[in-house]
Amino acid sequence: MPKVLKSYGTAGAVIIGRDGEVLEDIGKNEPVFIDFDGLPVPFFIESIEPKGGRYLVKLEDIDSLAAAEEIVGREVRLTESPDAEDEDSGIVGRIIRNAATGDVVGPVLEFLDYSGNTCIAVDHNGTEVILPLHEDLIKKVRKNEIFLTIPEGLI
Repeated sequence: MPKVLKSYGTAGAVIIGRDGEVLEDIGKNEPVFIDFDGLPVPFFIESIEPKGGRYLVKLEDIDSLAAAEEIVGREVRLTESPDAEDEDSGIVGRIIRNAATGDVVGPVLEFLDYSGNTCIAVDHNGTEVILPLHEDLIKKVRKNEIFLTIPEGLI
């Protein structure tokens, strides 16, 4: 699996090792995933350039040297991890926020995997609500918060 080897410059670019993966085949609308506290966080590629057996990559939302340094040493995956056990340990207890409004929905009570349909149970004002957890719906992840696009009518 490729890893972020080092930061490059001050604008947030990084050097990623190839490790057999061909990253330039990824479209700009397809994310790569980097784990933070056991949760795969999607990042979209702004630019990518092969550079002597490695890649010079600029990821969306990584806009500074400090932000780039935070991902140095982390593995970069082309797909979200299917291992539900790892997901469970990294997501229970996190706060879900509505990505559209920023409002707190509630804490994650449980990670649920219904035949490949990943969902989470969230305590929303004392009521358990089941929300889909798909890479396309995760907009931002902070240390203990997940900003999630919530389909209309679920809360």
